[in-house]
Amino acid sequence: MPINADHLYGNDSWAIKKDRKTLSPHAAQDRHMRQIENRQLQIREMIGRGGYATVFRASMGEIDVTLKTMMKTPSSSSEELARKEYDFGMKLKHPNLVRMRGSFDTDTDHCLVMDFVEGCDLFDYLHNHPRGHLTENWVKKMFKGLAKGLEHSHKQGIAHLDIKPENIMVGKDDHLTLIDFGLAAHTLGLCHQFKGSADYASPEVWKRIPFKPACSDVWSLGIVLHILLTGCLPFNPEDVPHMRVQPDLYWPEGIDVSDDAKELVGWMLELKPLARPTMKEVVHHRWLKRSFSAMMKRSRSFGSGCEASR
Repeated sequence: MPINADHLYGNDSWAIKKDRKTLSPHAAQDRHMRQIENRQLQIREMIGRGGYATVFRASMGEIDVTLKTMMKTPSSSSEELARKEYDFGMKLKHPNLVRMRGSFDTDTDHCLVMDFVEGCDLFDYLHNHPRGHLTENWVKKMFKGLAKGLEHSHKQGIAHLDIKPENIMVGKDDHLTLIDFGLAAHTLGLCHQFKGSADYASPEVWKRIPFKPACSDVWSLGIVLHILLTGCLPFNPEDVPHMRVQPDLYWPEGIDVSDDAKELVGWMLELKPLARPTMKEVVHHRWLKRSFSAMMKRSRSFGSGCEASR
């Protein structure tokens, strides 16, 4: 079944849908937040609203920034959320990750200030694309930076835990930036927060099994990679909670995807978390190293059934 932009909002089980369902918000720790003088900020427009936060485009002098506000609560849960996202954000310095700049409080809200990322999110980018997906060579160009950004995050001990097209901004020259670390968690040890977006959540999150956060990120990024290559989900997301064996991935007819790309996606979507690659292994996978012409030549020479080494 050919997939194009019309399928993005369709009823097909494998079509991607915007904010289909969310699994919830979380709590956090750390106590050191750099204050920004809020009188320097001028709100220009609201650009998003979630379960626990509202996001604005604002200006600080001549610089545009993103302002994220979380309403104060008697239980201090929003303060903990803000502190955790702030702490994680200040550790991340990579061109493919949103940059945290500082924070301040008002009488009613905890506020975070981040770089403003020009462009649109990846969901809207694909929805507006004539085919609903990209050529493989272009996917490789875009995905490589995103993968390196997530590798950097994992090296800093931070898992995103809500990777989806809506949290990936497409900027100038199709540069990808991962945003919204509101559900992020430490990579060390097992995670017990079972949240995120349903279509991209890993099986272990769905099953509410304590899990390794970095492995869960790899699963979610694997689904994003499949969407970039095909414009659709690799399987019906409603099947994920019930998966007992490795799923067969859906590769639409009429869309050329090399064996190397399919192998990487399949590896990232291994049912067993520890069987998935690390982000270092993703970044160094041969698909991201080979030229597109060499990949297609290999596909024609060996056929789609050839076993690939990693």
